Amino acid sequence: MSDLKSIVVSLEGKIEKLVDLHHRTKKELSALKTQSNHLTQTIDQQKQTIKELEEKSKILRLSKSLSTTNENTYELKLKINELIREVDKCISLLNK
Repeated sequence: MSDLKSIVVSLEGKIEKLVDLHHRTKKELSALKTQSNHLTQTIDQQKQTIKELEEKSKILRLSKSLSTTNENTYELKLKINELIREVDKCISLLNK
């Protein structure tokens, strides 16, 4: 009978440990789920930020390209005007 009682007491102790372990594991799982949700939100925010920055970068590149084109156009116009003046001078000399 004494052996049976010690077995029951041992089982009760082990059951209490298992119940305690179960509760701690549930709390840890809950904390990990909360952390996972938070990290998922952070990832979503960072993805959105990346999209916005990529769009801004695209706009800046396009803007720079247009700006460079305008500068080149201005330089080309100046060069054309210079060439026209030279041609006019040559025509003037030929007419004399």
